[in-house]
Amino acid sequence: MKLKKILNIEAATSFKLEYYEGGSELKTKIFNTYKAMEQFHTRQTDFMYLDCNRYAMIKGKWERFIKIPSTIVFEENLEFIVKSFNDVVEEKDLQKFKNED
Repeated sequence: MKLKKILNIEAATSFKLEYYEGGSELKTKIFNTYKAMEQFHTRQTDFMYLDCNRYAMIKGKWERFIKIPSTIVFEENLEFIVKSFNDVVEEKDLQKFKNED
């Protein structure tokens, strides 16, 4: 069994956010800090904004991650976490998001 090296978010040198903003074109924005990325995300009040993926640059490679509300994860929440990594957000999802509002 090959051991995997644990990735540490504190080792990240930059962060990338992929999102849709009022159109079908996926936008990307790179930040120097995680705090700057979260501040940008929380300032998005446009109902057409939909965040898709978050990445951290660790040892020269973009590593995708999700933000979870707690450090403790219950079994029932695992399905959501797995779904978050496996689902691909596409333009059709943005249209669905628009219709729900």
